Amino acid sequence: MQQAQQRTNGSGVSVPAERISWARAMIFAVGFFFIAAILIGQIPGYIYLAMTASSLVGFEQGFLALAAVCLAGFIVIQVVVMLFDPKPVVPPIVFSVLGVPLALAGLAIILWASYTNNQYFPAQDVTWLPVLGGNVLWFPPLSFDLIMLGAVIMGVGVALAFFGVLALREQRNPDRSDPGTTPAIRVMISIGIVFLIVFMLFWALVDPVSLVSRTGLSLAVINTIYNVFLGIAVFCTLGAFALRFHYLLRPVRKRTMSGLYLVGINLAQLGVSFLLVWFLIYPAIAWIHSWTGCHRGVERQA
Repeated sequence: MQQAQQRTNGSGVSVPAERISWARAMIFAVGFFFIAAILIGQIPGYIYLAMTASSLVGFEQGFLALAAVCLAGFIVIQVVVMLFDPKPVVPPIVFSVLGVPLALAGLAIILWASYTNNQYFPAQDVTWLPVLGGNVLWFPPLSFDLIMLGAVIMGVGVALAFFGVLALREQRNPDRSDPGTTPAIRVMISIGIVFLIVFMLFWALVDPVSLVSRTGLSLAVINTIYNVFLGIAVFCTLGAFALRFHYLLRPVRKRTMSGLYLVGINLAQLGVSFLLVWFLIYPAIAWIHSWTGCHRGVERQA
């Protein structure tokens, strides 16, 4: 059973609020534990696989993705800190307006890369100031995943608009209590679950190639429909989690903002480290080869 306690809202009026029950706290804790276990188990395994492969292209793609995700997390946390600690440093309407075109730009990159079959850059026939045997500088073909970059840009844009709208609502409503699981959270969870089930059923039971012959649509259109269902499920689930987390931390914001800011700084440091590894791995290998008198550059296999 949840325990009730008294909290004061922004106008100084005492209002009843609920503390999270031990059962719900255990659900959150177990969920975070399994997510952390998956990440701790998968990321080092992926790094080992990429480093022991015959080509460093996968290594490059992975480290660029890790750098982009960490830097995107840092940007989102900085936006949250500027909007809610203790009051907006930047007007919330700025982030709300900026987030929409940023999300549309990311979506445009994803659609362009998908429909033109240009997910990776540079292509095999693209050269620009090649050095050390690379196509673009020292980068080999397929080093840049444009769909990944578009997804990160779109995610940052959606987060900016999302938290900007929340900050605008707080300016109009002085209440800082925790309302619990609101109808908006329940609706987003329900939509996410339904769309995820539909996606999993179609992905397991219906072959996209067979749909091409049945419907006359191109494979790119069929894949886009699949991706739309999965994208809606992911964004609704993340939105429900972010909104619940926002409400949960709102009454104790003064005590949690410093920790959140520290997490953002750590993500920025990790992102810059991954970015430097992605940028300098081939020159470093070429330099190491020079120790043995090998001057033929770095041999690559796509």
